[in-house]
Amino acid sequence: RPNLVQLEEALIELEVDSSVRHGLYQIASAIVGTSCERQHGCSLAIDLGATRVTIPGQQLGTSLNLTQQDHLELAQSLAKVDGALHIGADLRLHAFACLLDGEGVPGEDRARGARFNSALRFTARHPEVIVVVVSSDRPVSVIQGGVELTAQCEWRSFATGNSTPPTLSDWLLESR
Repeated sequence: RPNLVQLEEALIELEVDSSVRHGLYQIASAIVGTSCERQHGCSLAIDLGATRVTIPGQQLGTSLNLTQQDHLELAQSLAKVDGALHIGADLRLHAFACLLDGEGVPGEDRARGARFNSALRFTARHPEVIVVVVSSDRPVSVIQGGVELTAQCEWRSFATGNSTPPTLSDWLLESR
């Protein structure tokens, strides 16, 4: 299963009911997991604003309640279509095949692909939206506020081996 720790952390920081946080996490996990199993990419635009953002795409006349298994399965299938799934804080799918657009932002990387860069641009303009990007050749990315959220530690040891630190007197002599 893909690691969605960044999504979980972003949801915890929000001022929403815990049942909404849990529901959104479960829905995202199910859709992302299915996309990974079926080996296709997808994007989820999780809209947490008081008023949903208007995103160009295939709007559903009646939104789908993603807490219902048959609606969730349909959303998992729709995730294969190019464009993002638009999921609201009401735990419903409002649109699919959505175009996430926006102005260029720092941190774009053409090597990461259109889904990733579109998510950076869109979330920079819409901070109330978290986008989860599944790529067929990279790990899952969680993007909010025009930035990829990451829990990876980039620390690298500078040690070259198992050397013993110098004594204080030797260190003082070396620093003259």
